[in-house]
Amino acid sequence: MLPKRFAFDRRLPDEGAVRATLDERAITPFGPGEELDRLHRVLYPAFRLTFEYEASELLSLGGNRETTTTLVDGLVEGNDRFVHEYVDGTADPVTVDPDEFDLGTEHPGLGTTVMLEFQATNDRAESVLVERLIDYRERRATAGEEAAAVFLNKFKDTYGLPNDFDPDGGIDVTDVSRVYLPFWLAEFRAESADHAYIVSFRDESDADVDHPDGWVAEWVSGDPTVVGDFGYEVDLDRIQRGGGTDSAGDTGSEDGADGRDVEGAETNHEGGPEPLDPSGGRGGRTVADGATEVVQPDGVEMDADSLVDPAPDRGFGEVGGMAELKETLRHKVIRPVTDPDRFAEYGLSVVNGVLLHGPPGCGKTYVTRALAGELGHAFVEVSPADVTSKYMGEPARKIADVFEIARANAPCLLFVDEIDGIAGDRGGESDMNSSEQQLVNQLLTELESLDDHDVVVVGATNLLEDVDPAIRRSGRFDERVEVPPPGADARRAILDLHLAGRPTADGLDPSPVVERTVGYAASDLELIAENAAREALRDEAPIGQGHLEAALESTDSSIGDWVGVSHKAGTHVVQPDGVDLSAHSLVTVDVDRSFDDVGGMGELKDRLRETVLDPLSNPETYDRYDVDVLSGLLLYGPPGCGKTHVTRALAGELDHAFVEVSPADLTSKWMGEPESNVADLFEIARANAPCLLFIDEIDAVAGSRGGMNAGRQGMVNQLLTELESLDEDDVVAVGATNLLEDVDPAIRRSGRFDERVEVPPPDADARREILDLHLRDRPVADAVDWDRVVEGTAGYAASDIELLAENAARNALGAGAAIDDDHLDTALFETQSSLRDWDEGDRYAASDDGSDLRFSG
Repeated sequence: MLPKRFAFDRRLPDEGAVRATLDERAITPFGPGEELDRLHRVLYPAFRLTFEYEASELLSLGGNRETTTTLVDGLVEGNDRFVHEYVDGTADPVTVDPDEFDLGTEHPGLGTTVMLEFQATNDRAESVLVERLIDYRERRATAGEEAAAVFLNKFKDTYGLPNDFDPDGGIDVTDVSRVYLPFWLAEFRAESADHAYIVSFRDESDADVDHPDGWVAEWVSGDPTVVGDFGYEVDLDRIQRGGGTDSAGDTGSEDGADGRDVEGAETNHEGGPEPLDPSGGRGGRTVADGATEVVQPDGVEMDADSLVDPAPDRGFGEVGGMAELKETLRHKVIRPVTDPDRFAEYGLSVVNGVLLHGPPGCGKTYVTRALAGELGHAFVEVSPADVTSKYMGEPARKIADVFEIARANAPCLLFVDEIDGIAGDRGGESDMNSSEQQLVNQLLTELESLDDHDVVVVGATNLLEDVDPAIRRSGRFDERVEVPPPGADARRAILDLHLAGRPTADGLDPSPVVERTVGYAASDLELIAENAAREALRDEAPIGQGHLEAALESTDSSIGDWVGVSHKAGTHVVQPDGVDLSAHSLVTVDVDRSFDDVGGMGELKDRLRETVLDPLSNPETYDRYDVDVLSGLLLYGPPGCGKTHVTRALAGELDHAFVEVSPADLTSKWMGEPESNVADLFEIARANAPCLLFIDEIDAVAGSRGGMNAGRQGMVNQLLTELESLDEDDVVAVGATNLLEDVDPAIRRSGRFDERVEVPPPDADARREILDLHLRDRPVADAVDWDRVVEGTAGYAASDIELLAENAARNALGAGAAIDDDHLDTALFETQSSLRDWDEGDRYAASDDGSDLRFSG
C-alpha cells in the first residue's frame, strides 16, 4: 500500500511558477524552438543513515566515537554519490500527505507525480557502509595500499564521510529512516530534431542542463524506461479481475512496473501531462475524439487497416513464463530504441531487428505483440498469405506495400510471421524462380532502407535454417532468440495466467500437470486451462484437480511430431522419440563463440587445445600411437570464473552442438524420474552428436553419497552407466563443480573425467585481457591507468570484471564522454568481488586441488 505520509527533504515550487519560468527563457540547446513536452514531479527514494565512527585523531587515544549522517540510494542504482549531497535537508524533513499528488491511484498507469519505489529493505541499507569498509580492508590486503587508497577516497566521496574518518575503526549504524528527494523533470522537444532533452531541477531558477541537480536527468536519459520500471503504479486491470489490491511496496514481480512512461505519455490541451496510458499506442495519427487512426499511404493497394493494430493492448504482464526472453527483449530492444546511436557508441547491444525461432504454438506471435505494447508502438503483422500471388512480380510489390505501410504508421513494430514462407532457403539463387528471387531481393532492399524510419523488425520462423541465407546475413536480424517449448517454471506461469480470473477450488495444485506437459507448446497449456474450465462449467463447480487432469488427458502436445522429426545432422535440434526432456531447451546447435571471446585463461585454453581439440581433430594419428582421445574432462574452481563460458567456447572451437544441463533440469520430486531424466539427457546428446555435453554443478547431480536416498542413488548409477557408454557416440562430456571433493568418488574414478582442470580467479594478466575484451568496442580515453584497475580487481571473478566494464560504460554514457579513470574508479567502487562472500571460500583455499592464485594476484 502507499505510505500514509511521505518524508521530503523539501517542497518543490508549484507547477504554475515552474511553467511560467520555463516559458520565459530557453533551457536547452534547442534554443527558442524548444517546446515543453512533459513536466513531472519525480520522488527519488533515499535511506538516511545515522552512524558512529572512530575519528582518526581519537582512535589511538581511545577517545569517544563521533556521529554523522549520510544518504544511500534507495533504488540501488549506483547514484549514492549524488544522493548524499542532499543530506543536510533531511535533518528536519517535511511531512507530506500523498493525497496532494496524482500518483496514479485513480486511473491506469503512472501518475503525473511519480513516486519511485524503494528497491531494498532497511536492513540491506544498514549493511551498505559496513560492507564497503570490509571491501576496503580486503583490497588493502590483496591489492596493496595504492589501490586501496583509491577505493577509500571514492568511498569517502560517495557517502560524504568526514575527513577524520578512520577506516581501521568500526562503523555502527544507529538509525535508518526513509526520505524522498523531489525533483521536477521536464522534457523538451523541437520540430527540427528527432530527439528530446530532459532537464531535472528543484527550483525553477535552476532549470538548466548543466545544474548539479541534472544528475536525475542524466540517469533517466541513459535509460528512459527506469521511471516506469521503478515508479509506483496501480494495476487497475488486476484489481478489476479480482487480483486484490495493489501494493506500493511490492518490488518482486517478474515484469516490474510498466516501462513505457517516457515515450508513452501524451499532452493535454493545457500543455500538462496526461496520466500515462499502459497500452502505449503511439502508431498512426491521433484524431479529435482521442482514437488512433491507421494511416493508409497514397498509392498503396494493400489495406493498412487489415495489417495494423495502432495501439496494442498487451504487455509483458500478459505473457506467462518466458522470463529470460522478456529480459533479453527489454535490454536488447526496449531500452536502446529510445536512443540507438548513443547505445551503439558505448557497445551496449543495440539491435536492428530480432529473429525468433522455435516450434509452432510456443508464443512467438504472442510475445511480439506484447513487445509492441511495451514499446508503445503500432503493431504491423504480415504473413506469407498476405504477400503471395500467382502473378509474376506481384509478391515483390506487396512486400514494398507492407514496408510503406510500416513507415507511414511509425513508430511501429513490423512482425513478419513465417518469414521462411516469404523468403525461405531454396538452396541458392539457381533453385529460385524469377518471382521468388524478386521477392527476396525486394525484402532485402526494404530491410536495408529502414534505418531512419523508427521501425523495429521482428521475424519468426520454426527453424532458422529454413530462412534464406541472404536474409540471415542482412544485418537486420543480428539478434536470434529461441522461443522453445516452455520449461517447468514457464508452464506453471502459463497455467496460472490462464486460470486467473476463473473460479478455482481451494488447494488446486497444477504441479502434476506441469510435470506431465514436458514438450507441450504454450498454446497447448492455454487449451488445457480452457478445457478444464469447460469441464468445471458442466459440473457447475470451481475448477478442481480432477478437471485439470481430465483436460490434460484429452489434450495432446501439438508439437510432438514437430520436435520428433529427425533432421539433417548438425543443422537442427533433434528431439528423440520417447524422450520427455525438451531437446530444444537444452541444445544450442550453432555456438557463436570461440576462444577469441574468452579473456585470459591462456594456460587453460592451451591445455584444452592439446588435450581436446588436437586429439579430436587428428584421431587417426592418436590411434596409431595408441594414445587415448580425451572424451571428457572435469572443470573446477570458484563460481563466476568462466567454467560455463570457456566450455561453450570449446564447443564453438570444436564446431559441436552444445548441450547444457543443470541439476534443476534433472531432479524431480517423483521417485525414479531423475534416473529417467539422466537417460533422456544422454539420448538427446547422442541424437545431436557431434556435441559437447556440459553438466553444470555436477556435484549437485552426483555429490558425495552420504545419506543419499534411493532416487538420488539411482540417478548417480544411471549417470555412471551413461558415461561409460559414450565411447562410440561422438559426445564430449564436461562436468563443472566448485570443489572436486564434492563430486561423488565413483564419478571421479569412472575414467570419464581423468582430466581435471582448474578455472581459478583470473590473475593480473588475465584480468587485463578480460577488461580489454569487454571494452574493445566501447569509446575509451587515451590515458587510462590500467595497472591501477588491474590491481584493484585482485580477487575478482571473471564475471565481476565483465560487470565492472559494463558499469564503467554506463557511467561514461551518463556523462557523454569516453571511458576514463574516473568512470573506471567509480565502477570499481560500485562493483564488489562476488567471491568475497562465497560460502565455500575457506574450503577452496584449503583444498589440495586449488591453485596458487587463490584469491590474490
